[in-house]
Amino acid sequence: MGSSSDNESDITESEKDDYKEKSYNKLKAGKYKIKNPNATLRCPFCEGKKKQAFQFGELLQHASGIGTGSSKRSIKIKAKHLALAKFLKEDLSTELGPKPEMEIANEQPNPEERFVWPWKGIVANIFRNPKHDPEDFDSEHWLTKFEVYKPKEAHVLHSAEDPRGYVVLEFGTEWTGFRQVMKLDTDFLTSNHGKKDWDSRKNSPGSEFYGWCARAEDYYFEGLLGTYLREKAEVKSTSDITQDVCKDRSQTVAKLVGKIDDANICIGEVETRYTQKSISLQKMMEEMDLLHKARVEDMKRMQQLAREHAHRTVEETEKLRYEIYTKSVELDCWCQQLSEQENLTINERRKFEEEKKKKTESLILASEEQAKANIDVVELLEKHKIEKMDLTNTLLKLEKEQDVEHKLGLEIAELEGQLNVLKCMNGVMGADAEKGKKQEIEELEEKLEEMIENVADKDSLNQILKMKEQDIERELEDARQEFIVELPKCLKTFKVIGVKKFGEISDKPFQKLCKNRYKGSNKASLERAKLLHSKWQDQILDSTWHPFKIMKVEGNKEQKVLIDEDDQKLVGLEKEMGEEVYEAVVTALKELKEYSGNADNRRRMIMPELWNFKTQRKATLKEVIAHIIKQIT
Repeated sequence: MGSSSDNESDITESEKDDYKEKSYNKLKAGKYKIKNPNATLRCPFCEGKKKQAFQFGELLQHASGIGTGSSKRSIKIKAKHLALAKFLKEDLSTELGPKPEMEIANEQPNPEERFVWPWKGIVANIFRNPKHDPEDFDSEHWLTKFEVYKPKEAHVLHSAEDPRGYVVLEFGTEWTGFRQVMKLDTDFLTSNHGKKDWDSRKNSPGSEFYGWCARAEDYYFEGLLGTYLREKAEVKSTSDITQDVCKDRSQTVAKLVGKIDDANICIGEVETRYTQKSISLQKMMEEMDLLHKARVEDMKRMQQLAREHAHRTVEETEKLRYEIYTKSVELDCWCQQLSEQENLTINERRKFEEEKKKKTESLILASEEQAKANIDVVELLEKHKIEKMDLTNTLLKLEKEQDVEHKLGLEIAELEGQLNVLKCMNGVMGADAEKGKKQEIEELEEKLEEMIENVADKDSLNQILKMKEQDIERELEDARQEFIVELPKCLKTFKVIGVKKFGEISDKPFQKLCKNRYKGSNKASLERAKLLHSKWQDQILDSTWHPFKIMKVEGNKEQKVLIDEDDQKLVGLEKEMGEEVYEAVVTALKELKEYSGNADNRRRMIMPELWNFKTQRKATLKEVIAHIIKQIT
């Protein structure tokens, strides 16, 4: 039978007890169906719910929970469930037998009681009908049939000697399986279809199933069931199983602890490698970003130069077109004049046509020359390189000529000495000898004059070459200064070639000192380091402070300038700030003294210089240009 319609209007709280009694009487009268065919129970007031296979305790808990639970339920529904709970407690528990499910479930197994292990449940009398259905032999059918107990496997046993047949349900080795198989045992026991019931009714069991948990008596039973259990399992007490489980669990825990330690070591190594790879990758990405930015800037600069060159070319082309147009207009005018002067002679016309032809050719040549002008720009760069090489060769030649000039000077001095000797000997010789010597003197004087003229020519040439050399040196110095200004814009880092500022104090010792002193705040330590660095930078640039002393070199007249280590400011600096800061200030002072000279009457200046950081020396312009080209390409 179904429940009464819930579409009726709800009742009031005062009518709740009366409605509960009415529902209870209907339950006692059997108007509501509670029992399922598989010995489970159902709630007649929750027909729309999926779960309709309760055990006694579960259904009692369900009915009590809804009857006294949330206010979202209607009063009528609560009254019906309270009536169901009352019926289960007062009527159905007595009907099911003296040991209700709740009492049996609360009983603890005897530690010495022996069970078949792994846990197994036995369902007997599966072939209830003379004609067996095919599904009765299917293990999956029995797993679905008893899925409420969550068995893992099912095995059908049958033979001619025992035609009723058995299903052995496997529940594994875990304690959850033991609880499920005991639940099966309890459910069949409460419905009077347990092991003892089977033994008493084996000859005429009827059409119902009988079920129980497999124990030692089943294991040693002579027959199909006992043979199967002895092949597939063993007999153990719960205390033995508990000890085995604890022992296995301890061994498993020990193994897992070892594996966890190994895993932690591996994780630490992986994390270390990951950190190293991350740092390396980050550095590589930063370098790639710097290279990309430098390349983009160079591309922009090259594109700007190309646009400017193209703009100039277009302007020059337009200018030439205008000139060509002007010349064409003039030619048209001349043609018009020729047509007006038809009375001129044939010779004059020929001359005019020849002149016109020449001018047209000159215009074509002008266009061709303009086309070549673009090529000349490229050739100009190559020419500049050749001129540099020629200048180098000229300087080498100048040095050789200076050697020749020196030799000529020696020869002139020798000739002048010979000439003086001949003049002196001329007065003491005879007339014939005097005439011969006079002629020799005249030849020497002519040779001497010729050599003096050659020396004068070479001197003037040397002066010209020296002036050119000075101009080139000035251009090179201007180029170095331009590179000093522009190189930091082109290169973000100075690893090989860069600009080194002589006389500038390194700020790293100050940062290290302040970081150790002011550990609380990183920002405060950086600001303090910046102030100290700025103070001592201004101090060493002040020319009124002269922390130097002059030492005479033994065996030499030269004097050597050294740092005065007894200077009060330097001594105080070393005591207050330590050796590293002291060395940084002294190094900057030495650089200022070396590159600024004796700047006693003027403020010392920081001197930037192109520097090869790899070889620790001044970088040549050739090295700088080669490095920039390498960075761009």
